[in-house]
Amino acid sequence: MAATMFSDQVVLATELKKKQRYWFDRARQTGGVTIVQGKLADLVLAPRQKVAAAAQTIFHARTVAQFLRETITLKQSPAHSTVFPWLRHLDGAEQEAFVSEFVDAFARCSVTEDWRPLEELLEDWQATAEAHRNPELLETWRTRGRPDEYIPMVVPHAA
Repeated sequence: MAATMFSDQVVLATELKKKQRYWFDRARQTGGVTIVQGKLADLVLAPRQKVAAAAQTIFHARTVAQFLRETITLKQSPAHSTVFPWLRHLDGAEQEAFVSEFVDAFARCSVTEDWRPLEELLEDWQATAEAHRNPELLETWRTRGRPDEYIPMVVPHAA
């Protein structure tokens, strides 16, 4: 079953030359215009933001596909991921939590087309993994210190 992934208006290159302004406006309004030169319909005139959003979606889809291939098809532990090599620094429960959150975030972001939550999730988990690599940093975070060790902060122009 073939699904239509991209539909637009088709214009001959000669027609585009004659009515550039019209076809530019149509591309902005409809999201794209295919340009035919000779017998080849291989160019698209599309809004830059729409192309950028599509490229971002493709990037994230490839990342997810590669990771799922590693973990499902190849039956590798997330700790052996080449997509996210930092996962090896997380324990088993954290790796499971990451996989669940990652797949859920991807599914939600693919609907909303807002990829920031997925990118933030990856940044947060990577920071957690890197913190596990650095025991001194972890200890510093766990130790709150005593109030007499706090250094007062001077705020300029504070009344």
